[in-house]
Amino acid sequence: MEKAFEWLTLEEKIKKLSISTARVFEVISKNWPTNPLEVAKFLGDNGDEKSLSAKYLYHFKKLYKLKLIRMKKIGNTYIAWPLEIEKLRVVKEVLEGV
Repeated sequence: MEKAFEWLTLEEKIKKLSISTARVFEVISKNWPTNPLEVAKFLGDNGDEKSLSAKYLYHFKKLYKLKLIRMKKIGNTYIAWPLEIEKLRVVKEVLEGV
């Protein structure tokens, strides 16, 4: 799946997302770094922490496969941030090396 969407621009990738996944991406883009429970809280979703975490981790994984976000597991949770931020970090490291 990820190879099929590799050539699409960011806007085109976002248009291909479901409404709920697009909302999760919007929250991650505005409030990074974030985890699934923080996204649930921001969207006003209440319930059991374990089920909320699994629900939003599903969306995190979809976004990761489309290369819209980066994820890292820290302890028992995943942290996500937009891919644009990762690109800026790499550029900063390159400029510091000059």
